[in-house]
Amino acid sequence: MNCVKCGNPIVDGNRFCMICGTPVDAASQAPAAGNAPAPGPAVQETAPVAPVDINPQTVAQAHPQPQPQTMPYTPPITDGTNVTIPFGRKYRVVCPDCQTVVDNLKRDETYGFACTRCGKAYAYGGQLLLYRMGNGLPSAAIVPVAIYIDNVFYGEIANRESLRIMLSTGTHVIGMGARPGTRINRMQSNQFQITVGPQTNNLAFKVSVVYRYMGPYGLELKQCNPEEIPDI
Repeated sequence: MNCVKCGNPIVDGNRFCMICGTPVDAASQAPAAGNAPAPGPAVQETAPVAPVDINPQTVAQAHPQPQPQTMPYTPPITDGTNVTIPFGRKYRVVCPDCQTVVDNLKRDETYGFACTRCGKAYAYGGQLLLYRMGNGLPSAAIVPVAIYIDNVFYGEIANRESLRIMLSTGTHVIGMGARPGTRINRMQSNQFQITVGPQTNNLAFKVSVVYRYMGPYGLELKQCNPEEIPDI
């Protein structure tokens, strides 16, 4: 390699010409073409990605959440005297022997409804369906509502709960009220006298907790069609 100014030869590795002191051109120090490193992969320039607005409603429609299954209403089966309900359906009875309030599932196709405490089973002439209407007020939703049939305590019904109560053939008086022994709220609903028999073995009612301004809650009982009772 020669100096670009004076033309004298320059020893490899020197940064300046030893004759005139001219710096060695950087281009002359570049490696030979045969020893040049291989070029890296080509990088393709891409356009910037535009932000995407995600619509929750669109996502919900594309991926719908599974809805809770509801049990369709099925009328009871009757032989003219007694009734039975479909297999696997829930029911409530008050045992005539031990007076226990029993919530159970129908596990056979017979007319008997057993007590889970004493084990005795009885046949019934009809069913009473009850549904407590959902109340948006939290204070009203937690109000305990007791069921009374012929002045006998048949347990309580929770907010948005459906119940099937088995009744014997004959005349009964039904109503709703406060829990036994409760002195804070002496609420009581209107009462209905019903007759259970071969032609009237499937009765249904809805109960609502009524808000009263500057006063205790009230209860309202209304008769309805059995098909209006959800998940029963």
